[in-house]
Amino acid sequence: AYPPSPPPSPPPFFSPPQQPPLLPPPVPLPKPSEAAIALFFTKVGGSFQQAVNAETLTWTNNKMSDEEAQIVAYVISVSGVLNTLELSWNNIGDKGAIALASALKGNRVLKSLNLWANSIQAEGAKAIAEALKVNG
Repeated sequence: AYPPSPPPSPPPFFSPPQQPPLLPPPVPLPKPSEAAIALFFTKVGGSFQQAVNAETLTWTNNKMSDEEAQIVAYVISVSGVLNTLELSWNNIGDKGAIALASALKGNRVLKSLNLWANSIQAEGAKAIAEALKVNG
């Protein structure tokens, strides 16, 4: 005689982890003018192509304005590899912080952003905080 069949397995105590929903690809911010981009990279060094392919960018102590922060925001929005961005000791204010926050909302790669010693006040800080809630 054959041994009896084993009893059926009980249901698992936990559900297998679900895959997170696929997010739509980030939408790049509006592209700044070629002249603005060229002037920015003359100031900080390197090129736009180098910036969008860099994993780390260190643009500290460049007296970067809110308008220039909008170019940085565009770089964030089109880069798929940037994970560290150092922007300390610049002149970025609320308007620049809001532009950066817009880029962060669609970015799933950037993990470290240093904005220390800028001119960001409550409005800009709130925009950054809200963006980090949805940033991957």
